[in-house]
Order: sequence, then C-alpha cells, then structure tokens
Amino acid sequence: MWRFLMRGVSLLVLLSVPSGLWAGDDGFAEKIINSQCKNCHRFEGQPTSKFELKAPDLMWSGVKYQRPWLIRWLVGQESNLYPNSYRWDKSTFSGKHMVLMHEEATALADYMEKTYRDSRVKKSFVDMSTFTEMEASLGADIYRQYSCMGCHQIKDDEGKNIGGPISVDLFDAGNRYTLDWWSRFAENPQDFTPHSGEYLADISPRKARHIIGYLMTLGVKDFKFYEPWNSAAFKNADAKRGGKVYKEYCVQCHGPQGKGDGPGAKGLDPKPAVHADLPLADYPEDYLYNLVYYGGKSVGKSPNMPDWGMTLPEQSLADVIAYVRSTFKGQ
Repeated sequence: MWRFLMRGVSLLVLLSVPSGLWAGDDGFAEKIINSQCKNCHRFEGQPTSKFELKAPDLMWSGVKYQRPWLIRWLVGQESNLYPNSYRWDKSTFSGKHMVLMHEEATALADYMEKTYRDSRVKKSFVDMSTFTEMEASLGADIYRQYSCMGCHQIKDDEGKNIGGPISVDLFDAGNRYTLDWWSRFAENPQDFTPHSGEYLADISPRKARHIIGYLMTLGVKDFKFYEPWNSAAFKNADAKRGGKVYKEYCVQCHGPQGKGDGPGAKGLDPKPAVHADLPLADYPEDYLYNLVYYGGKSVGKSPNMPDWGMTLPEQSLADVIAYVRSTFKGQ
C-alpha cells in the first residue's frame, strides 16, 4: 500500500511538470527533491547527530553512491539498506522508499551526482586494480577484529545474512558506494554523522587499504583480483639478484645454505623452515608470493616469518622468489 501511494505521489509530481522536462532537466530533479526527498533527507547544512535525523544525509550523495546502484534504488529494485530502521533507537521499522520511473530516477541520479559534492572526499589512496585476493582475506579478518560485524550485516559462504542489524547492511557495498567515499569515511566516520555508532579505529594505512578494498569487493560478481606473480617484475625476475636479497634478509634465520640454522633461529619455536629440504621449485608462485609478502601467518605457517611486503620492492621480491625456486629443490 505504501509503495502504491508513493508511486501515486511520483506520478502527481510528474503530471505537474511540462512534458519532456523530467527526461534530463535539472528543474524536475529539484522538484522531486523539494517535494518528496526533503521530507526525510537533508541536502544542506553541517553534519549532525543521527538522533536528530529521519534518514541519511544526502548533501554528499553525489560522491557517495555509484550511479547504477542509485538508479536501481530509486526505481525500487534494491532492498531496504537498514534491516531494522535507520534510527536503531526507534522501535518502528522503516517504511518503503518512494519509487520512481526509470527516466525520473536517471534524471535525479544525474542531478545528485552533479550537485551534491563534498570537498573533503578526494581521490582514494586505494588502487583496486592492484588489489589481491590475499588482501581481501586480510580485510575480512580486520572487519571482524574491529567489531564491524557487531552492527553491519554481510553474507556468509552460504549466502546467509550474518552480523548485527542496527546499521546499514554491507553485503552489496562494492556495488553501492564509491571507493573515494569509503576511503574518506574510514578516516573518521564521525565527520559525517556524529553519534552514529561508528568509531575511529586505530588502524594503519596498510590495514585501511585491506578493509576498504575488501568492502569494495562485496557483492561484485567475479571481481578480478590482481595477480602480482604475473606482473612484469616476475617476468623479469633474476635469480642472481635474488641471491643477494636472500643473503641480506633471509640468511639471518634460514641460514646461508637454507638449512634453518641462521643466527636468528636460536630460541625460535617453531624453527625457521629448512629450505634445503623443500622442493620450492614446485611450490606455486602465488603461495610463495603471499608467504614472503604477507608473512608466514598468512598461509598458515609460523608468525615468526615476517611480512616483507613493505620492505622489499616488487622487483626484489620477485628476484628472491626466483632464487629460492631455482636453488632449493628438495634433493
């Protein structure tokens, strides 16, 4: 019934506008915003407490939402973003959102993208074209470690909703929000909605990349992860150069002959891997890459093995992997 009434309101507004105006003119979008959207949403002003709002602020909606998703939302093809309601302190559930025709929704989305910008939202420091599957896995771990699951719902491997229902669901976040918005929002959510329940996490830029990138993959079908072991650096890898890297960084624990007897091995439990006994030439490149770049714990090995990704340039990492693959064959 609510959806029907809102459709009726939309049609009344449409009939009050000259034919063809709504197809691309800003005047129609402004009429929709002033007559309908502003009943719940704010489009100007400073961030204020969530407990004083009826619905999310939209003064930065032009940089927050991806256009295709916004159009689908406006035509009623997306489900409610808040499992309970926007105001978790209220006992009532959110009503149905107004529904527009596709042409109306397109005009409104175009107008919002052009008009409602936020100078605080800059180009993201995260490059999704170099985002790896391991980073997504690490981001998923951070998502849980930083208690995001307490308020936001995602989907498990079987497609079931898991997590707290008191804030916006995130299982389709990668199709809904822009990368630039996520990156600025993650700096401090309170800059946009004070008292929202979101907190400022003690997180490094590297971890921020992992969790932001992870969220940008959610709901994205067949997301194409970057495979650094197929990059130019690996195609140009040189085992001789890698031997020098091994001596500078790996010998301290693994020993000069890869026998796990370096000076740093004393007192370690578990002991460093004995490379001389391992057929590293047969190990997949992605496994060796993740082991060296993200550390032993990333592949279920000893946490004593550091993550060298922030220390070694990509070419040096490729070179040292070429060295161990050509040197240690388990014979």
